[in-house]
Amino acid sequence: MRIARLAATAGLLVLIPIATFGQTSSPWVFGPELGAIGDTVAVISWETSRQVSVDLHYGLAEVYDSSGTWSETLTFDRQEGRAEVWLSGLMADGTYRYQLVSYEGDAVFPSRIGSFRTSGPDVRSCSFAVYGNTRSFPDRHKLVADSIAGDEQGAAFVAHVGSLTDAYTADRLANFHWAISELARSIPYISVVGGEADDQTPYYQTFALPQGGGIAGEQWWAFRYGGVLIIGLDSSLDDPLDARAQEQITWLRQTLRADDASLCVVLTSDGLYTSAYPSGRNETLIELWEPVLREFDVDVVASASTGAYEHIYAGGIHHITTGGGGGPLAEAPEDRVPGLVFSRYGVLHYLRFTAADDAMRVEAVPLASIIEDEVFLTPGDSPIDAFVVR
Repeated sequence: MRIARLAATAGLLVLIPIATFGQTSSPWVFGPELGAIGDTVAVISWETSRQVSVDLHYGLAEVYDSSGTWSETLTFDRQEGRAEVWLSGLMADGTYRYQLVSYEGDAVFPSRIGSFRTSGPDVRSCSFAVYGNTRSFPDRHKLVADSIAGDEQGAAFVAHVGSLTDAYTADRLANFHWAISELARSIPYISVVGGEADDQTPYYQTFALPQGGGIAGEQWWAFRYGGVLIIGLDSSLDDPLDARAQEQITWLRQTLRADDASLCVVLTSDGLYTSAYPSGRNETLIELWEPVLREFDVDVVASASTGAYEHIYAGGIHHITTGGGGGPLAEAPEDRVPGLVFSRYGVLHYLRFTAADDAMRVEAVPLASIIEDEVFLTPGDSPIDAFVVR
């Protein structure tokens, strides 16, 4: 089976063979899923189990909504396996509709219509969601993902901050795609690399991430949406003597120095301050990262270090653990973590970020409590914690 990454711009298609995994009897293995998003770029990915013809329709929402017709159609004949389509040359700050349709003989398999909104230099406000720790319980993960899809319609993107799955195997990745199918179809979906497996090749094949550095140019990455700079880091690179760790920190410093965004959020699988560590501190990451984060006034560091919600304020930075994405939940520690502002254990949740100009509100949205392995939905939508950074 061959799998291809497809770049689409001004009618030009470039196919680059890459590896593949997993098969199913249905033409659609997963997708469509939205990935990296930018001012003039959006990424759409999918996977088919056998050779079919695929049409990707897309166009500005105002045109499609008024006429019911598509402005652009890209056709891929006898496409098989996984594909990423990088749409470039899009209009900045534009809302788009899209749809995938596969053809096999007389059979037609259309996807539901999805939407995305590009960023742009004139975008003054946006919202996005962040969550993590989704391993072991796909049903719970789907509850969280579907809740975000329903409650955060119009969000610019959603980011996963680690502990995606128990392992990067075909069956576990299939469960992951099933859980995010509605969410990733309607909101661009990105992630940071975690430590689930020694061989993380399937991770880089699965997710269409912003450009940065390291493995596949996606081990660490950054992008700008409106006035917010979003940075994803690989927290496994925590040895100051390791060349790759130094490469990442050099890139981080250069990225922060070069961008004039008024707000900055760093996403990482392992946090700097969290009850996941006996002392409440990840000393190696603190030594390596904190001087740079504080020098450039990073506002929030979000991670999935443990299966809980924790808000710790240290060195002028809000350190948030958001490990309520459906994975195993942690019990409250016996000792209070230094700098702890608020915490909640045994709760499925996600973070909602709302940015406007130079201010950003962060809310922890509860979805359900897990009591003796049973799920009890949370009534209402009042946040369990909220704060504003400027």
